[in-house]
Amino acid sequence: MDTQQLEFFRNTLNNLLEELLNQSWKTVSELVMDQDREIESFAETSIHMSRTLNLRLRSRESHLIKKIKEALERIDDGTYGCCDICGESISIKRLTARPVTSKCIECKEMEEQMESQIS
Repeated sequence: MDTQQLEFFRNTLNNLLEELLNQSWKTVSELVMDQDREIESFAETSIHMSRTLNLRLRSRESHLIKKIKEALERIDDGTYGCCDICGESISIKRLTARPVTSKCIECKEMEEQMESQIS
């Protein structure tokens, strides 16, 4: 992978990271504001469900933030774009679709097949 491609992915990952962090701060602020309000019991249940959903979404985003930071580390250490399992290059098409990926499509498909057999 050339320098220009690496910079493209670094920028893509940094932009995604910034967006996710901004969304996380917004959610935290909303949750704090909701706690400060007086709420009727019926509305309280609805707000509790909404909070639970928001927290689940933020948990997923937190996981994605971790993957983004790992991908940025791989760019820095020169291993970005190499499959963690087989060591082969990950296609630019796959990296464009999923810039945080650390596995080539073949290894990812094998991993998913093995997981489905275990389940």
